[in-house]
Amino acid sequence: MFLIYRHLIRAAAGPFFFGLFTITFLLMIQILYKFVDLFVSKGVPFLIALKVLFLSLGHTFALSVPMAVLIAILMSVGQLAADHEITALKANGISLWAVLRPLLLMAAVIGGGLAAYNHFIFPESNHTLANLIYDINRQRPMMEIQPGRFTELDESMSIFVRSKDDVTGRIEDVSIIEKEKVNDLSPRLTTATWGKLIPEHETDSLLMELYDGEIHERMDKQNPDKYQVIRFKQHNLRVNNVERDFKESGRKARSDREMNMVDLWEAAAREEAKTGTVVKQITGLGGNIVDWQYQLLDPNKRGDLLGRPLPSLEGPRRTRLLEAKFKALRIKLDRAAEQSGYQERLAESYQVKANRYMVEFHKKLAIPFACLVFAVLGVPMAVTTSRSGKGVSASLAIAVYLIYYLFLVGGEKFADRGHMDPILAMWSANLVLLALGIPIFMRTVREGRIVELRLPEFLVRWKERREAI
Repeated sequence: MFLIYRHLIRAAAGPFFFGLFTITFLLMIQILYKFVDLFVSKGVPFLIALKVLFLSLGHTFALSVPMAVLIAILMSVGQLAADHEITALKANGISLWAVLRPLLLMAAVIGGGLAAYNHFIFPESNHTLANLIYDINRQRPMMEIQPGRFTELDESMSIFVRSKDDVTGRIEDVSIIEKEKVNDLSPRLTTATWGKLIPEHETDSLLMELYDGEIHERMDKQNPDKYQVIRFKQHNLRVNNVERDFKESGRKARSDREMNMVDLWEAAAREEAKTGTVVKQITGLGGNIVDWQYQLLDPNKRGDLLGRPLPSLEGPRRTRLLEAKFKALRIKLDRAAEQSGYQERLAESYQVKANRYMVEFHKKLAIPFACLVFAVLGVPMAVTTSRSGKGVSASLAIAVYLIYYLFLVGGEKFADRGHMDPILAMWSANLVLLALGIPIFMRTVREGRIVELRLPEFLVRWKERREAI
């Protein structure tokens, strides 16, 4: 039996490395297409560009290894079935369980190695790659700000623009977050309908001219009642030290894809704690608003809210005084409501960050586990389609991986936006394919065909004539 196991693993080893090389090469073409414009526009030195491409291999391995496992099993087991070796094994009392066992062990070893790679090596290579891209982008600020995503201009300022014109520098639907310190829970928020980016090459700075916007700021961090909103027609912001030649900055900050699983778990816990703090603040503000509204409506408590003692005035003067006090109270209530809404959006942003950390945490485990899933699903697929040719096996491999990839990407998007639990989002593809693979394998063990793949009749006749010639 050991000889059979060794034979099966040897048969799968060649197709595995072939599939790994082919898929990695195809993915590298896409990465090269992604970076070539950046390299040309920034004038990146050849060695730096080569280093970026080499570090980009880390991302491709995480995706290509499970696919290579599926291709290896389909090609090796399919070839064995086409050569009637599977039939010979069955004639000697060796079932497909014995065929699956060594391949499942091989997939488990590869999956374990991939999980270790995702924890120890991939975050570090991703961090180095992100630092290189960050340093390359810092050479020209106009090229750094990308529409539809938050961009960190420095450690304390982030900007979001809905659209950007690289020729004129015009930006639209602008949001800028400015923090006094890294863990600031109440950053200043500046919004603008549109603006312009003006690089100042002489001073290595970037001038942002903003139009038709607002600045939201809490004046006293300890007192939520003091909340300031400034509306402006034009407002200028300047960011210093943003344009320079390529220089390694030694950036220490890490995104979710630059963290190992321990760091991701701790980061998600911190974001959850921030969410809880902000929720408490929202609850307190909501309680104050309800209490003020109740006192305003209750004639017995209205005087306490408006301020006592009231002057003993009669007629229009008393009416004007009361109207002024009511107006001041209404402004106070509106500002508290605005701040409560701002705090709700802040809590949502913290929860989104926590979801992203947990998505990345489970992704580092779910993708390696896919090697086992593909092993269970690949064996019956290879045996069933062995007579249909290698083209059918390759098509099935692409179809299965496409389904898996769509589940993975779709689940990640839904989880990042808070529409799905991160665990379910990342593991749903494995669960669905495993739920399909186990019954298919059991049916194949009982020698029932999953689907009868036959060539069209005219192709069969054409093949017979060719063989006759």
